[in-house]
This record gives sequence, C-alpha cells and structure tokens, in this order.
Amino acid sequence: MKGNNPALGLFILRVVVGVVFLMHGLGKLIGPPFPGPGMAGWTGMLRDVLHFAVPGLMAWIGMLIEAGGGLALILGIAAAPVGWLLALYMVIAAVTGGHFAAGFDVFHFGDPMRRGYEYNLTLIAASLCVALGGPGGWALGGSKGAPEPPRMA
Repeated sequence: MKGNNPALGLFILRVVVGVVFLMHGLGKLIGPPFPGPGMAGWTGMLRDVLHFAVPGLMAWIGMLIEAGGGLALILGIAAAPVGWLLALYMVIAAVTGGHFAAGFDVFHFGDPMRRGYEYNLTLIAASLCVALGGPGGWALGGSKGAPEPPRMA
C-alpha cells in the first residue's frame, strides 16, 4: 500500500515505549516529579509487599532495566536485545507483582490497588515488536553503530 512507512512506525513505537520505561525507571530512582515512590519507596514495596529476597539489589536492578532500557530505546541503541530484556522484565513484573492473579482489567473498580495484566501485556507486545522489528528509522545503533537512514516502503 502506498504511503506505508515501517521505519517511521517502528521509530514512533520505539521512542514512545522508551519514554514510558524511562519515566517509570526515574520514578523508581527519584520519585516525584516522575511517577513513582523513589528508591526508598520502591525498595520498601519490594521488601514489604512483594517479599523479595535482597530487595535493595532487586530495586536497583529493576530501576536500571527500566531507566537504562528506556533511554536505549529512545536513542535506538541495541534495540533488539533491549526489547527482549524489557519484555522479559514485564513478564516477571506481571507474575511477581500479582497482575496475572488480578485478571485482565488494569482498573478493578472498587479496588484500585488490584491491577490486572493488560498494561503489562501491552508493554510486552510493544517491546517484542521493537525486538523483532528492529529500531526503525533514526536510530543511533543502526548498522555497525552508524545512524540508520530512514527506510521507505
């Protein structure tokens, strides 16, 4: 079909997914104004609510995956391995965070703390699209580190 531009579509997907992960990672590291509790709150949640072993280490690993992975996607660096890593991270978050057990719907009316897995599923699918489809256009990590030229369909 005339007018298709997969490079632009993948670029938009990669940057938007990267921004989402970066914002969540910064929220875990810093807290407000970013959406999250900061490192102390994030570590406390992993320890007190999710009962992770070594919550301090796990908090740093999770924050680095989200913030670092998000920044890498925005820049288009190592898009395929980062996409796979973020998809795996979201599967782990969905399982250990109780999202699968809560059902599909992310908003359970009457119990706002019971979040389903639809948001996780969306980020898993988007991350896999980047991992399988490549970075799209305007990526710093194009072939051999050179910026990838835009591709026209």
